[in-house]
Amino acid sequence: MAILALVTLPLSGHMRPMIAAARALQQVGHRPIVIGPTDLTARVPKDVETRTVGLSDMPPGHLDDMCACLTRMQSLKDMTQMLDAVAALTQFYLDHLPAAVKAIGASAILHDQLEPGAGIVARGLSCTLGVRHISLACALPMNREAAVPPPFLGWRYRPGPFGAWLNGGYYNVVNWMLTKQGRALEAGARRFGLSKPEGLLDWQRPWSVDDGLSRTTDLSQGLASLDFPRKHPPIYLGPFREESTDFPGLDDIAPERDGRPLAFISLGTLMGGRGRVLGAMARAATQRGLQPVVVHGGRLSGAKADMPRGTIIRDFLDQRAILSDASAAIIHGGYNSTIDAVAAGVPMITVPLAFEQGAIAARVERAGLGRTVGAIGPSLSQRIALALGDVLDDPAVKRAVRRAQFEALAAPGLAGLVATVDAALDGPNMTRTGSNRTGSHRLTGGIIPSPLKGQPAG
Repeated sequence: MAILALVTLPLSGHMRPMIAAARALQQVGHRPIVIGPTDLTARVPKDVETRTVGLSDMPPGHLDDMCACLTRMQSLKDMTQMLDAVAALTQFYLDHLPAAVKAIGASAILHDQLEPGAGIVARGLSCTLGVRHISLACALPMNREAAVPPPFLGWRYRPGPFGAWLNGGYYNVVNWMLTKQGRALEAGARRFGLSKPEGLLDWQRPWSVDDGLSRTTDLSQGLASLDFPRKHPPIYLGPFREESTDFPGLDDIAPERDGRPLAFISLGTLMGGRGRVLGAMARAATQRGLQPVVVHGGRLSGAKADMPRGTIIRDFLDQRAILSDASAAIIHGGYNSTIDAVAAGVPMITVPLAFEQGAIAARVERAGLGRTVGAIGPSLSQRIALALGDVLDDPAVKRAVRRAQFEALAAPGLAGLVATVDAALDGPNMTRTGSNRTGSHRLTGGIIPSPLKGQPAG
């Protein structure tokens, strides 16, 4: 048995995969402990152990207030508040995680890629205490490469010199926007004696999320087909999904079904209050002969009246269950919604709103799995309806969707995570030999299998 310190973000789309990972590790005898501020640990299910730290820096309600802007993201003030929250949370883990890891006697730190403060701590403690460092992309991988656009842009993949120049320029813009976080990471790195190598490009010199990634065990709960080609990819394990869910499924909506094929419609747990966009999505589905199923995460109120007749509306539903019987998904391009649609074999229309959604949408289009429609501009429902007609009628989309679905169902998922963690714990210095294929990844600790059976749906 090993004790692992887990660090996640206070967002549903990041917490759910990490909690699934914690439970999978528990089942094989490990003891994962989620470490964080009180607002975060309070959201962790009771069957997963937690350790609350830093009460003086982040008392109850403080983190929730900092993250309130994430549900809006419609103004410069919201953007500034988000960047401040990112920097504050990174500083929090740089300050409090080292002592917590020592106190619980952790053998490894497993952290979300998007919290590089935990990554810097893990890199430092791996040198001083031998703590294993495991990073996990719960959403789009953050790994920086010259040919891969920054994950906050919907740019296409450009592997040539022009693409490298263009991407490098915007990485510099991202570095500037995240200056506060970069300074915190640099100061934390100095405390652990970490430094940058020589010969870096200008956009690689500032400390960033890339410096928090594990140099040995960098994982993704994603798929190679949902990423751009990389020279140094993470280990794609496929979606982390548990067998059961607390949310209602197809039985719950059965009384309201009218015989039309279903269209799953969602803007995720943060953006579900955008009634104008959800209404346009529902009208487009209706225009194409589909019955809209709108899931809004408890954020939609008066806008329900704008939905077309026959629309099924719920706060929450079992996303995988609804997608399993849907003909299309009209979504914002959030990573978990996208990967669940892939696993269900459903073509997608993505309407990106914020964060890395545009970048995910670009990957969906490159893989031939759907179309992207911009949320800004007139006639949104008509534009979605046109795109929806394209994906429903295009044989090439159907073939691409089937290929990606097979990849998702063949991926090792949580079983692969457990195997990789065990290899990292057992090996003195496990080395990743990056593979661009989901399924098998050769590690010095062995090969992660790709079972076709027994994997959680989605």
